[in-house]
Amino acid sequence: MNAQDRFNTIALRIQDSLSGLSPRDRKLFIFLVAIFAVSALGGVGYLMRSSMKNLESMVEYREEALLQARVMAVEYQANVETANQIVEKLEEHRGANLSAYLEKTAQSVGISDRLDSVKETATSQNGDLEEKIYSAQLSKLSLEDATNFIFEIENSGFPLVVRNARFKTRKHSGEKMVKLTLDIASYKLTTEAPVATPEATDAGGEG
Repeated sequence: MNAQDRFNTIALRIQDSLSGLSPRDRKLFIFLVAIFAVSALGGVGYLMRSSMKNLESMVEYREEALLQARVMAVEYQANVETANQIVEKLEEHRGANLSAYLEKTAQSVGISDRLDSVKETATSQNGDLEEKIYSAQLSKLSLEDATNFIFEIENSGFPLVVRNARFKTRKHSGEKMVKLTLDIASYKLTTEAPVATPEATDAGGEG
């Protein structure tokens, strides 16, 4: 029996059942069937809308997760590049001396005779990184001299951080001069410098 025959058989059974009902009962039955059909359609529509909302929420969540993963990847790459640049600077200045560097910088900005002292005040070790704290004093500077000196040492690439800068203004020969005291942290790698290995020779040697 195909689908059309089954449908016809069911329709005939319903028609026979309805023929046995009074007109009032038949109307009531049809009304109940209509209510059931509308309710069923409404329930299906609600379930479909709910499923669509859940699907949309899932898609939005996955899009946000993907975007966050991309942002994290970019930040990680940036951090790796920054770390590599720091290591390169530490390697470049591995054997450098902060006192000699400050003297050279003072000479480059024309105040070599006004760098009074550079003293080491503390040392600490953090893994392979050594941190030394220095106190540097300069006197008889103009404000421009002082700011130029600080700018040069902070932007030269030398592995240091100016922790604190104290300015004192005094009059010298009728002019206002600045006495500058800097607390500087200098960093150095304590691991051995990498040694370049010669190119490997052929295992078989010369024939």
